[in-house]
Amino acid sequence: MSHWLDEEEQRNNPERKAAEKANLANRKKQEVSENYAQIAVSFNAFLEELYNLTERVNKLPMETRSAFGKIDGRSKDSHLNNHLNIFSSSRRISRSSFLEFLSFFRSTRYKNTRVAYIYVSSKPGLVDIEIKELLFLRISRKDDKSAIDPDKANQKLTHFISSVPVEMLNRDFALSLIDWFAFKCESGDCKAISYLKKMEV
Repeated sequence: MSHWLDEEEQRNNPERKAAEKANLANRKKQEVSENYAQIAVSFNAFLEELYNLTERVNKLPMETRSAFGKIDGRSKDSHLNNHLNIFSSSRRISRSSFLEFLSFFRSTRYKNTRVAYIYVSSKPGLVDIEIKELLFLRISRKDDKSAIDPDKANQKLTHFISSVPVEMLNRDFALSLIDWFAFKCESGDCKAISYLKKMEV
């Protein structure tokens, strides 16, 4: 029977932990590869639809998309080879606040960003989608930065990850996401975001 000291040293061995981490990553990578082989046709068709809709939006006249400018979409390599695609957009918001002691309204500017990370899940038949919506206070150099509470300046409006059956990723779902990126709806009113929220893992 081994001594507890030997067991603790073995359990806390950095090389062993690194090997276990590598084995876990390799197993997950294999699961992602097997899942992609099954869902590739539907997954790629959905991404093609989303990229086509994004391109159509970005070709609209600037006055039509003045609220957000453009929707970005790009693929990115990942260590799991999970076919990661990232879509994002942003808008600028001005909010007025009344400063009673100075008797005038002051405008505070924010940047509202929306991001979706779409990738093949390690679970069969599923696609993982991570949703983030953030609100950043934009500070001009003339402003007194010390007067701003950083906890209130930048807000995480929503952030969650969902696992979705690939068959749910159709044209209607893509159109609903486009509405969200174009700020045509709030997160709570967007069908795609509401569905994803229900499927949160």
